[in-house]
Parts: sequence; structure tokens; C-alpha cells
Amino acid sequence: MSNANRPTIRLRLNERLADTQILEVLHGIEEEGVPVEVTRHAELNPLVLAHEASLESRLGIGIGVSLDFVVVTTEKLPASAPYLAARLNATEANDRAAGANAARLVKRMPLIELTA
Repeated sequence: MSNANRPTIRLRLNERLADTQILEVLHGIEEEGVPVEVTRHAELNPLVLAHEASLESRLGIGIGVSLDFVVVTTEKLPASAPYLAARLNATEANDRAAGANAARLVKRMPLIELTA
């Protein structure tokens, strides 16, 4: 199976952000055992990034990270109404929970409460 057909959560990251800023989000996804694919984009709006990522994902789950926000959404929701949005890098636990929640949407499991 080629990598393009692999079911993954897609994470679209604004190109100005450092990889270190999404480490905990990635750890949260990884802990839930769901594969993720990260791509960098010029787009600044995290809602647009998340929505486009969800449309690209074979799992229908996308994450957008930009402007100090991490946004998680599904392909069924409009770009203006994501499933969840949280402040990026407010706390490591919050970033990790945002990533874990994206993976939990895939697995249809209860979500972890965000604290910040």
C-alpha cells in the first residue's frame, strides 16, 4: 500500500511554526496509536488548515495549527465550526490532550477534557 493511501490523521502546520511547538500534540496522537501525517503551509487561519486537513485525511480527521491555536475537526463539519479548538502551548498536557482527542475521534472513544 502506498503512503498516500495510508489512513492517517492529517495535521496542517503553518510554515512559520517550529516543529517543537507541535511535539506534545504529536505525542498525544502517537499514544493513541493512530498514524499522523504533517505538512507545512503558508495559510495562517487554523480553521482553514484543519478543514483542509480533514478533507485530505482518509480517516476524515484533520488538525490545523497556526496563530497560537490547535484546531481539530472532521470532514463533516464546516470550516467555521470545528470540533474543538485550544490555545497551542498553553500547557503540555493540553497540547497532548488535543492530539489524543483527534485520535480518539478516529477510534470513537471518550475525549480527554482540555484544561486551558
